[in-house]
Amino acid sequence: MMPHTTVQALGQARLTELHRQAHRDALARAARQARRARRQHPGHRGPAILAAVTAWARRPRPAPEGS
Repeated sequence: MMPHTTVQALGQARLTELHRQAHRDALARAARQARRARRQHPGHRGPAILAAVTAWARRPRPAPEGS
């Protein structure tokens, strides 16, 4: 049988590793949520691009020549 101190040290190492894994998982979860939020909310660029395309489509065009 292992001495008490050895068992305690192994248990402490395991607990430390579980805490480290939980922290890493929390960081990964936060990064994933941030990526989803950026993808779902494109920000201020969408309306500006749409306005530019609409203005270009509605621009006055010269009359055709030769008619």
